[in-house]
Order: sequence, then C-alpha cells, then structure tokens
Amino acid sequence: MKSILLFIAILLFSFTGTSQTKKDSLNKIVRERINTIQETQSDNPYFTKQEIEEEYANENNTFQALAKPSENSDLANYFKIYLESNLLKKIDFSTIKSSYMYKKISNNKFNYTIRLTFEINKKKKPTNFRINTGNKELDRKVIEIFKKYPLEKLALSEADKHGKISIQLFVKENKNIIIKASTFAVVDQLPITKGCENLQTNWEVNNCLYEKLNEYIIQNISLKTISEQDLRGEIIFSPRFSINPEGKIVKVNCIAPNRIIKDEIDRVISSYDQILTPGTRNNKPKNMYCDTYRTLTIKDLN
Repeated sequence: MKSILLFIAILLFSFTGTSQTKKDSLNKIVRERINTIQETQSDNPYFTKQEIEEEYANENNTFQALAKPSENSDLANYFKIYLESNLLKKIDFSTIKSSYMYKKISNNKFNYTIRLTFEINKKKKPTNFRINTGNKELDRKVIEIFKKYPLEKLALSEADKHGKISIQLFVKENKNIIIKASTFAVVDQLPITKGCENLQTNWEVNNCLYEKLNEYIIQNISLKTISEQDLRGEIIFSPRFSINPEGKIVKVNCIAPNRIIKDEIDRVISSYDQILTPGTRNNKPKNMYCDTYRTLTIKDLN
C-alpha cells in the first residue's frame, strides 16, 4: 500500500491582505464548488423541513423576548430621525424570502422582521455588518446610519463585545413596514475550544474553532481508510455538527465525496472533546449548529 500525504487547505471567506478583485474571484470559485457539492448531496440534508421551521420559530421567539423591540425605543427614535420614511418602501420581503437562508421556511411561518448584526473589532469599532432588506442600496444606507449611533446606548458589557450582536430595526405589521427597533441588544457567543480561550473578537474565536478542529481531523483521520479510496488531488468536504448546551459535539453529519470518507470524518469529529464552554445567547447556554467547507488534498508519496 502506498503511503499518502494529507493536507488541509483552509478556505476563508474573508481574505486579508488581498485585492478586492482577487477576493471576488476566489469567492466565486468557492461558491461554485460549494454549489456543486450541495447539489450532489441534496439527499443528505442536515435538518428536516420541520426541524428548520421549528428552530426558526424558537429562535425568533427567544430573540423577541430578549430584544423587546418597540416603536418607541431609543434606537427606533434614532432611525425615525435619520432614515427617510419613504425608504421603507424599498424593503422587499419577497426577495428576502427567496434567499438561501429562508427558502425552506413556509410563508405562514415566516416572520416579517429585519435585523442588523455586527461585531466589535479590536479598536472597539463595529464591523462585519450584515443586513438583508432585499435592497442593496438600502442595506448600505442603514449601515451608514447605524455607524453613527452611540454604541454605549446598547449597554454592551466587555464580554458582549466579543460576540455577534443583533438588533431588530424593521417589521411588517398589518401590511405596513414600520421602524420597530430593539430596546436591548442580543449577543450570541461562540463555543470556546481549548487553545482559543484568550482571543478578543468573534471572528478570531470562529476561525480558531475550525482551525483546531481541522488540526484534530488531520492528526486523527485514518490514513489506511483514506488510502484505500480511489481519490487523489483536491476534494471538498463539509464538517457539519452541533454543539449542545453542555459543550458536547452531537449529530455529526458531514458532506464528503463518498460514504467511507464521510463516516471517517464523522468518527473523528465525534471524538473531539476539547470544547471548554458552549455557545451562549445573552449568557444562557444554547445549542449551536456549526458547518464550514474545507479542502482535503490527497497525494501519493513515492
């Protein structure tokens, strides 16, 4: 049996120190490869449609209870001053509902709310904004306005600044889209794995989790099992798993080129026991779904 070399090349969706043109090109390649693997593995969904809708409803109920959105919150009054009311007409829920994130949510289960999420960088400035109003121009306008909002009004603790921060801004009620913004921020903290305890930003913690997991996969994957496969060169696989409120990895179900490689990667991930603390939402432990895409390069060593 020939010996083989395994090499994990990590695909990142933000490329620091790279020109925007090259970033766009690399992202396009990644998206194409991901679409291909998703199409070929459509018979292996991680969640059923019922599970997706139940989790969607539960998450929204939890968020609403914590955020306490109001038409008269300080954030709502701020946007009423700085966002022209006629721009609310540009919000396109049909476009939002057709996006990948919501395409499996039934119309009668969809909640007509719009959130803005962001993180805090090492300079204590908000960054990595995400919002989907169904209109790119409006997205940029909303972010531009929010950047001038005093962050201290969100009453974030130092620990909160290490997580992903979410606020509601708009909602559709009685066929009208109105400004109904969070009274309180909702903060999701990622699970912390051994070796990632002292990182300062959500982005760093996220990358560290997958880096440590990939190191563990490469150190523990069975070379004999992989060498017996008729696959050489670069392949894409997708680790998919959940980390429960006790910090344990459960329901491992990765996507891989064949069943044997999938079962081997699932076996290794299931044995990973270096999670120190689970993910949390406003300091309460929560179940957290994790997935990513990685390349595995298999080469024969002569």
